[in-house]
Amino acid sequence: MMGPLTSYHEWLHVADTALPQNMFGYLLQLCLSPLRTQPFTLEPYDNPKEIAKCGQHIGKRNFLPKLPEREGPRPTMLKWMAPHRQADQRSDDAMHELLAEAIDELVVKHAAHVVVRTSVLEKSGEAILIADNIDTPHAIAKQNKREIAHVHTDGGKGDYSLHMCLSPSDCKEVIEKKWGERMTLAGTLVPNNYLLIYTPRTKEEVEIVKTIIEGAIVFMTGARELVQ
Repeated sequence: MMGPLTSYHEWLHVADTALPQNMFGYLLQLCLSPLRTQPFTLEPYDNPKEIAKCGQHIGKRNFLPKLPEREGPRPTMLKWMAPHRQADQRSDDAMHELLAEAIDELVVKHAAHVVVRTSVLEKSGEAILIADNIDTPHAIAKQNKREIAHVHTDGGKGDYSLHMCLSPSDCKEVIEKKWGERMTLAGTLVPNNYLLIYTPRTKEEVEIVKTIIEGAIVFMTGARELVQ
């Protein structure tokens, strides 16, 4: 049986900066365990109250095309509440570079509406946020502190999965087609729309993940790209 100290050091080995990287952070994530979400439930995304949080003109819209089903089983996730990371199906440096290039292209494309800054949720690493001159269009954007998406690089040692917010219907599409799952605290400390997207393993998967990120950008900035 794993002792408390062994478990703590195991967590410390994978801990990120979202929580203090010490015993306090370890105990805090243990205390959050009763809040663990059901990772694959679709129920919140048909809830009228949840849809209303996304705004009258946005909540019922989808911003993604129909996605192909992700090949193979879902990755195994680490057992911790935080960090929320993959334990397997990690990608290589070549895929990391392609993912970074894809994100850079999206930031340039949507430069009028987004900005890249240190993640306000992870407290380190870069994230895509709603630009300062753009009003938060719905309660989800406010609750998520304007943060749209970030990649878990963890200084080059991460799994390169992503966290991001999507519209309710897009959340359903992503979960059903096995491209991601709900964040461990979705529906409690973060919005129900807050998903983890699995790291892309091939060039084709990078393109699909790029499409999902763009869906998050358009949803979180109030669909400005579509209505102008």
